[in-house]
Amino acid sequence: MEPNPRLTKITKDDCARWYRVCTDNGFEGTIPYVWLRDNCRCSECFYPSASQRLMKMTDLDPDVIPSSETIVDDGRVLRVIWPDQHRSDFQAAWLSRRHFSDRPRDVVTDPELQSWGAELNGNIPTFDFQKLLEDGAELYNWLDVPIIYLRYLTYSAREKRVFINGDIIKNKLRKHAFLHGISQIQMLHCLRRTVDVEGGENQFVDGLHVAQQIQREFPEAYKTLTTQDVDVACATFEDHRQLRLKRRSPTINFDKNGRFRSINYHDGSRAPYQTQVAVEQVTGLYRALKLFSNVMYRPENVVRHQLAEELDTHQANFVIRIRGIGTI
Repeated sequence: MEPNPRLTKITKDDCARWYRVCTDNGFEGTIPYVWLRDNCRCSECFYPSASQRLMKMTDLDPDVIPSSETIVDDGRVLRVIWPDQHRSDFQAAWLSRRHFSDRPRDVVTDPELQSWGAELNGNIPTFDFQKLLEDGAELYNWLDVPIIYLRYLTYSAREKRVFINGDIIKNKLRKHAFLHGISQIQMLHCLRRTVDVEGGENQFVDGLHVAQQIQREFPEAYKTLTTQDVDVACATFEDHRQLRLKRRSPTINFDKNGRFRSINYHDGSRAPYQTQVAVEQVTGLYRALKLFSNVMYRPENVVRHQLAEELDTHQANFVIRIRGIGTI
């Protein structure tokens, strides 16, 4: 792709609910309306430091049709006006990098797997911790090692008044699942509650319970949620370094024996690229995701708990076995 392509033509198909766009470098692509609305990059819809959207699935219409569209800035920007008069500007270069068509495999989400065996016995590399912090090449080599031996570690957490997470800064934390390292047991405790601030309630939803309801009541959506991969990605900062997490899997996951395993769902971190989704399936996928969100938020599915402000750990700690989605 050219670094600064210009849009030369745009046609709309309201029956299929997508645009066909062409650029001056020969690119032709199909862009669904709902995908554009979901990926608006304005300050009301997107929080850049965490690469997370702020718009909730409950507020998204999978069947949305734009009121108007215009090519502006000498072809560099597609401007879309939505039925609620919200304006979205999309850079032509940004669109061309995220189009729905065949493209090379994502080496981060789908790396080429390399097998290994007993040849590692006695040959596990070692690395100097300080050098890992200072040398990017050394860190890269360390990440390429299949087995890691950790020693002399500690873990601590401290309160941060400046948030980089879009969920926290703009809204109450929405129900979500972990991208990686899914918790089996999570222990929460509260030492002190902020005075005169609304909120602080923990909410938990059993992902299996939600999946069972959708299977009974909405079998077609259940099929989509259990078979169609969804890309989830987010960025965070730790020790002044940006970290990016990515996951690709269906919304409802099972193990090799067909048993429920986990949920892959996060409103804020749904990736702006969904290259594994056929363009004809995008609207149907969003309908299924919105249905999942609606069922998840049913009052009868939510367990609420307000932690007591106690230093006595028997009173302040709350232990829950998690297999689904939670708001903390």
